Amino acid sequence: MRESKSVLCAHAPWHRVERAPDPDGIHMQLLTALKPEQGWPRLWAWVPVRWRGGERFERLTSAPPHTESFHAEPGSSPGEPLRHALALRHFPAGPDTGLLCLFIYLDPRADAEEGGNGAALADLRVEDLNLAIDELLLRQPALPDWAHAFVPSPSSETEGGALSLLLAACQYPPGMLDVSRGAERDPALASPADAAMARLVAFCRQHPDGRKVSLLLIAGDEIYADASGGLADPSTSAERYARPYQHFKAGLARYLPPTLARIVHAPDDHEVQDNCEPCLLPDGSHDPGEYTASARAAAWQYRWEPDGQRERQGSAERFWHSFDWRGAAFFIADSRLEREPRTVARVAEAQMIGLAQRQAFSAWLTASAGRPRFVLSGALLLPRRRSSAAHVSGSLRSDAWCGFPASQQWLLAELWRQRASGVVFLSGDEHRSGHVSAEIRRADGQGPSLRLHSIHSSALYAPWPFAITDPEEFAAPEVFGIDAATGAVPQQLPSAELLCCEVGEWQDHPGDGFAWLRVSEGGTRLELRYDKAGAGALHAVTPMRGADAVLELG
Repeated sequence: MRESKSVLCAHAPWHRVERAPDPDGIHMQLLTALKPEQGWPRLWAWVPVRWRGGERFERLTSAPPHTESFHAEPGSSPGEPLRHALALRHFPAGPDTGLLCLFIYLDPRADAEEGGNGAALADLRVEDLNLAIDELLLRQPALPDWAHAFVPSPSSETEGGALSLLLAACQYPPGMLDVSRGAERDPALASPADAAMARLVAFCRQHPDGRKVSLLLIAGDEIYADASGGLADPSTSAERYARPYQHFKAGLARYLPPTLARIVHAPDDHEVQDNCEPCLLPDGSHDPGEYTASARAAAWQYRWEPDGQRERQGSAERFWHSFDWRGAAFFIADSRLEREPRTVARVAEAQMIGLAQRQAFSAWLTASAGRPRFVLSGALLLPRRRSSAAHVSGSLRSDAWCGFPASQQWLLAELWRQRASGVVFLSGDEHRSGHVSAEIRRADGQGPSLRLHSIHSSALYAPWPFAITDPEEFAAPEVFGIDAATGAVPQQLPSAELLCCEVGEWQDHPGDGFAWLRVSEGGTRLELRYDKAGAGALHAVTPMRGADAVLELG
């Protein structure tokens, strides 16, 4: 046996450690992944630490590490999502404290081969474990290299201040020449494919306002399963779906700081196939497409929630859900996977979202009254396409909400029925940033109107100009009619009111990037800023520049 070195070694996880307190008040639900090349570890180790100096941490020697034997789920492989429940009692108390998530392996430099060292592994001492951890920490690992392994103690996190969140979408994958070594520290070192994500990470880590951001919403196309447009796309589920999700989470997203406490993703077409929707078969049944089932399963498995059952109560059959966050209410819509087939004969009645989702949205609107409200979907709600505005058959050319006029009319009518003013709709499929506000009122002009906002994030990376929507395609400004009885959910009394929706001018902010939204202290206003390369980069602006828009809520 070696006298100066442990027979163990410690490694951080491959992905960021996502966390969510369990409703039972006893556990913290956690999500991460193992580095595939390292195989299965022997132990989980949770090491009490404290942040020091913003980019370093130190071990709290007053509390021993908590360890658990590692048991792999049958049929699983290293690199796949790893979910775990950890008792809250293991977290240290005090400011800036938390646990460092480590995996303990047999050190390959040990004298004995792993296959013949079973007896020694059974008799490992606490000293071996502590020595392995100390050897790792003595290397003085600096953030961001190890920040993704840190889980803050619930007692050390505060939820005070205004809600601050980011909206992003559409990360076309890097190519073999897109090398971004060091971009987690300096966005200037990022390749074009990683430039916007590097700025997002830098904003959250380096800027005083960015460190107050607690939520990231991804409005679809986190991966591109069809990156080559069918020319050389993978045919196996592992290559087409699992690896892209793994690489995205192990990339720059891994360096998002613990202050950004939650990431939520709404799947869209490129998680399956470009502009995917079901086909109507001669017998009247629906063909969802050859990739849809595998894509749904992968999107569910690689979701960001540590414990999806905690809030969603379902499986891959239901991606829509709602939650509350820092005083605001959120509805995550599934505007992709519940679509009905469209033909010229039935485009006016085809639905984008199913009946159960419409009922859930109505109930959410009722329950969330009086608070800031946000709806996330991949598809753009407003403005409509000019083709859709010209004739209902033109809706077949749109992949947005206006491509399904029955669903769009129902949603706007439901806002009116509940007098839900100030709702903010967030989306990200058009590959260009911008926003528009609209008012719904009676067609005869009588009575008050209600206001809504549609905010769209451009792509994090959209290299192909033909895939970026031309603003000339938007019908804005415009006024169009709404039949308040259209698409009424059963058991709701249809209204004979004729309404109109007046859409304002589209405010265009082209270029790859993301959007930063901040709710005012009183919850009555929303500040909106877009990040763009060069002078528009949010991480490099101190003090922060004026808002690109200030929108009224409620």
